[in-house]
Amino acid sequence: MKIHFVGIGGIGMSAVALHEFLNGNDVYGSNIEETERTAYLRKLGIPIFVPHSADNWYDPDLVIKTPAVRDDNPEIVRARMERVPVENRLHYFRDILKREKKEEFAVTGTDGKTTTTAMVAHVLKHLKKSPTVFLGGIMDSLEHGNYEKGNGPVVYELDESEEFFSEFSPNYLIITNARGDHLENYGNSLSRYRSAFEKIGKNADLIVTFAEDELTSHLGDVTFGVKKGTYTLEMRSASRAEQKAVVEKNGKRYLEFKLKVPGFHNVLNALAVIALFDSLGYDLAPALEALETFRGVHRRFSIAFHDPETNIYVIDDYAHTPDEIRNLLQTAKEVFENEKIVVIFQPHRYSRLEREDGNFAKALQLADEVVVTEVYDAFEEKKNNISGKMIWDSLRSLGKEAYFVEKLPELEKIIPVSENTVFLFVGAGDIIYSSRRFVERYQSSKSSPSRVLGSNK
Repeated sequence: MKIHFVGIGGIGMSAVALHEFLNGNDVYGSNIEETERTAYLRKLGIPIFVPHSADNWYDPDLVIKTPAVRDDNPEIVRARMERVPVENRLHYFRDILKREKKEEFAVTGTDGKTTTTAMVAHVLKHLKKSPTVFLGGIMDSLEHGNYEKGNGPVVYELDESEEFFSEFSPNYLIITNARGDHLENYGNSLSRYRSAFEKIGKNADLIVTFAEDELTSHLGDVTFGVKKGTYTLEMRSASRAEQKAVVEKNGKRYLEFKLKVPGFHNVLNALAVIALFDSLGYDLAPALEALETFRGVHRRFSIAFHDPETNIYVIDDYAHTPDEIRNLLQTAKEVFENEKIVVIFQPHRYSRLEREDGNFAKALQLADEVVVTEVYDAFEEKKNNISGKMIWDSLRSLGKEAYFVEKLPELEKIIPVSENTVFLFVGAGDIIYSSRRFVERYQSSKSSPSRVLGSNK
């Protein structure tokens, strides 16, 4: 079958395209701009057009689009004219799962779903279960970064931003939490949002939920939490190199585990994974070994650069909700106790900023200095009076030193470079390119050698 993917450069879309390509389909696609994923897919031999155009046409049998692609997109218009079926990515992904007929491990929720999905996949790979993995991020141990084809169970990240997620029927489901993000896609109705989680809860065979989450804790067959739940934390210790946790099950000391990735939120992510595999009767010893070797996902507290001479760090992180930002900054202050923390934050979506306005400033004030950019629209229409400047105003009213830049190239004039500083480039948009330019400028200004860490995947 010949399949045209409109928006193929997206992290979720590219994983689906890879799956279809590696299963023998004739795949091609288009994207509004070049991305790391479009470059990677081209290397594999997948034709990709940039930007969108009605001329990007190889007479496909099927067109797949993301919700960000509007109906007036020239390729969608042509597909309708040519009477070629057009499907939403999430709808088509469900069709793939039905076709595969394999055991399914799914993770959904507002915060932490990418890392938790990656942990589940990492454990199953360590246990030689040969999973097929669809990930909403890049993990170095997956063959294609965000996708790997296997002959065992399917592991996937399930995006709750679309109400259709409730139509999935995974065997095993982790719900990390539900904070009402993307509420605009549910008619701004909290009850409708809650109902979607309740619906998928009825579809799954085993559900693991966060015991302290107001909206979804009651759905869990098994729960995890700090002090509440089937699986809880008795204690935790952390250093820059690793963190350790002691777990109780039903109020009794049960096991200990170690992680190389930092952050209390990652301890909770791992606890959810432990709860899942223990409830399924897996031998936990090799599962805990796997978690100890887990190295995380790109743009999740990813150290992109370190100059040991000046002790300057550059870290990329995908955090884009207030809770994720709070977790990120708490982690940064725990790992880098003696360094100054400077955060450069790019808000993601006008709808989210409108809904969460003051909460962003409350989270960001944990940093020593804050730079806020204009909103990355993520294909949303601009809303009047909604701007990143709102966060800057809120920070100033809290007495926090902050800067605002309307255009990303202005960052080089604003970011205060000093020794013993951690620069966090934060957001789900294109702020990562500003991070790279910052590193390039810094390196070119120095004659002494420094090192950049990362992967080409």
